[in-house]
Amino acid sequence: MVELKDIRGIGPKSAQKLKEHGVSTVEDLVAMEPAELAKVLEVSVYKAKEILNAAKEALMNEELLVETAEQVEEYLKNVKKISTGSRALDEILGGGVPCRAITTLAGPFATGKSQICFQLAANVINEGLYVGWVETEPGTFSPERIKQIAELRGLRYDGKKIFVVRAEKITSPAQQLLAYEAIWKKCRENDLDLGLLVVDSFSAKLRAHYIGRETLSPRSQEIGRHIGVLELIAAERNAAIVLTAQVMGIPDAGAQLESRMRFGAPQRPYGGEYFLHSSTYILFLTQVASDVWEATLVDAPNLPRNKARFRITERGVEDI
Repeated sequence: MVELKDIRGIGPKSAQKLKEHGVSTVEDLVAMEPAELAKVLEVSVYKAKEILNAAKEALMNEELLVETAEQVEEYLKNVKKISTGSRALDEILGGGVPCRAITTLAGPFATGKSQICFQLAANVINEGLYVGWVETEPGTFSPERIKQIAELRGLRYDGKKIFVVRAEKITSPAQQLLAYEAIWKKCRENDLDLGLLVVDSFSAKLRAHYIGRETLSPRSQEIGRHIGVLELIAAERNAAIVLTAQVMGIPDAGAQLESRMRFGAPQRPYGGEYFLHSSTYILFLTQVASDVWEATLVDAPNLPRNKARFRITERGVEDI
């Protein structure tokens, strides 16, 4: 395993400085911005970029192995899936929400995004695995709801298997990023099997922080930092990453038509094209009746576009 002190340009003193700032692994290091690293190590931005390039090269040399398509196919067959509670919804996802991938649940208010996440959490805990939950909007995380779903479905529930960072602790996108890393660090240091990491909502703090068209470029850079860390967590812990995403209205009729074709609704997920490209699977949720919801699989690397309808009851997510 490559350690910080093994990276070209980092000695024992620099490694200690990094650890004092919460950067304990090479994976943590590569998630940093050059300016941020330069400030911590008190070096030039140019030097910081050299260190980051060396860190990325070290990880590639250690972890990237060339495989045949047949080997990759066999690997994908063994990727673990988490049931959503609905057979119809699981079917359009190829068996459930996959581990080692980022799945985004997008949709307007009250379209079942958090409820699906509660159901996933109950199913993961039942298997003896741990759940990480990053709450960015106050009052949206409900351990009582997860417990209710588990009890009504006869699932094992253990509240000690859920690690939560509450919204009160997150006031900026930077703190949101630290929340992922805090859960990751806790699981790594205690060798815990993290089955699911939920960020509910991924876009809330980004939307509040980046206002105006002039912020689109820094917003994309910040989203890139977040996605980079989440991908590392998914790969290292063999966990499913599930993000909920707010949507934005579109005033132009022509653009609304385009969104209906892409997402099945006149809105689009907040975050832009970069965010959409970063998600492995994208589900767009709508409520089509008082007790019926519909999920459209907008994008997936190995599955066709498809739709499924389901209900949300006291027992969680269920088939119609």
